[in-house]
Amino acid sequence: MGKRQVFNKWKMPWRVIKGDTVYIRTGVEKTKTGVVAQVDRNSNSVIVEGLNLKKKHVKKTDEQPGGIYIVEGKIHYSNVSLVDPETGRPCRTSFRYLEDGTKVRVAQGRKASGSIVPFPQFERKKPRAAVVGPKCTPEGEVNKVTYTPARGLAVAAGTGARGVRGFAASGVFR
Repeated sequence: MGKRQVFNKWKMPWRVIKGDTVYIRTGVEKTKTGVVAQVDRNSNSVIVEGLNLKKKHVKKTDEQPGGIYIVEGKIHYSNVSLVDPETGRPCRTSFRYLEDGTKVRVAQGRKASGSIVPFPQFERKKPRAAVVGPKCTPEGEVNKVTYTPARGLAVAAGTGARGVRGFAASGVFR
């Protein structure tokens, strides 16, 4: 039986994303820094390039030879922190907005410089198609008024002020 998926609209946005330089705070790789290779929001973990190496045993198949491979293991999100770009020390971050309206991350903490932590460059695996096709609906059709609401309720004869709607208004019960 799989994990139950629950939508949580109060979940805070992550401060660490793919391509960030992070500091490992606990575990075997404590005090080391590395670049985030992958982020897994479902298990609250990140994979850091070259750190937390594990051996993976793979059975031989027709497509690939078997053997023991060294792979990077997951590290819990709470055990890593962003590195301040000016001081090179771990820090906390907060989101702020500049005068032009762009959202940035700002380093905070006891020994943080308070500088802007830049977002890493984002590259898509599959580039989006930039071809714009013809518009489906002409502008005259979009602006045409097709519905005008009635001023009041239609009152059936002898039903009182409220009126009767639906199946009862069809006259079967009169």
